Amino acid sequence: MALAVAGLWLLRDGPAPAPTPAAEVSSGIERHAFLEGLPLDEGGYALLLHEQVTGDGLRVVRDADALKAAQGQAYYTDNPGAQLKRTLLSVVFLSPPGMPPDGAFVTVLQDKQAVETYRCYRAFCAGNEAFDPPHERDMAGLVEASEPVDLVTENFDHHDAARARMFKLMQDPDVVLIEPPDLPAPGTIVFPARVRLSLPAILLEVDESGHQPVEPFDEAALEARFIAGFTHAFPETDAYRLNPMHVGRLYPSQHGWPVVGKEIDGYLRDTDGELRGLGGIMVIEPSLTVDLTERIVEALQAEDAFAAMPEFAPPEPPFVAERLAEMAEAYLGHPCPECFKIELDVATVDGIRVERLDAPSFLLSYYRILPQ
Repeated sequence: MALAVAGLWLLRDGPAPAPTPAAEVSSGIERHAFLEGLPLDEGGYALLLHEQVTGDGLRVVRDADALKAAQGQAYYTDNPGAQLKRTLLSVVFLSPPGMPPDGAFVTVLQDKQAVETYRCYRAFCAGNEAFDPPHERDMAGLVEASEPVDLVTENFDHHDAARARMFKLMQDPDVVLIEPPDLPAPGTIVFPARVRLSLPAILLEVDESGHQPVEPFDEAALEARFIAGFTHAFPETDAYRLNPMHVGRLYPSQHGWPVVGKEIDGYLRDTDGELRGLGGIMVIEPSLTVDLTERIVEALQAEDAFAAMPEFAPPEPPFVAERLAEMAEAYLGHPCPECFKIELDVATVDGIRVERLDAPSFLLSYYRILPQ
């Protein structure tokens, strides 16, 4: 293969959930009465106030009387139209924001679970920029009735232990929110070790857009072929569990993939000193984690561990070697088909790389009232 390896927005302000319809009070301005319609008499409700409301970290309102008193009064306005314009301008000028332009404002909680998070365009809700009309809010005494909370995270070696801890937290009156944990089904075997398998990078010829392969690439088929080959080479399937494959897609710069090789000082360049790379291809970088026993870890780390695995990846496009050979001959003045390679910032290009990871663990995150 003509390759060289270069080197080896959730509640905490994550992606917004599907928005709840809001009343539009003027052009582009939305009014959110976030307590409106909630059956507060049923009990179990609380309201998490985010930084945009408090200005000083997360706080929670769990006083039922305070929530009921604010229900017909509390609201804030948002300006999603201005947010969209700002985002589009940042794209046009190639300066995307480093963080989402909107942020969590309040989150409605019931029985220690998030029901809905309301968000607001940061620049608008902060009141630091001139908007017409300006941001409005009436928190109706909710900030004064709130208590500070802190995020707590705990790790467990077994998912059953995480479930048991979660059950206890459900009974704790000072715990106001438990983030849904990513736990496997009860009874799932927990293996003592975990490794990452980085599979050889795959080159695909791209169309004129530079971002789509000429021939469709079937990720599911690649994963199925790999699993078939792996279980053939390692038939003791009760000693490991293959986790879902992750497929990264890499694209070159405008100059193409850097070319290195014989008699090149650094990267291949043209007479003007500009990088002269190889374009027309994208790189697929597949990887997956495996939970397994220590014995299988040792087997995977053996020198010829994957010798019995059949080929599972598509071949390299033939034009890659052809064009590199042409570039080498033009640069060196004589034929040298194997002298030039392209450099890729991937884990491996010519074999499966095994990387030992931390043993599997299970994270539980929750928000607890801070002692006053």
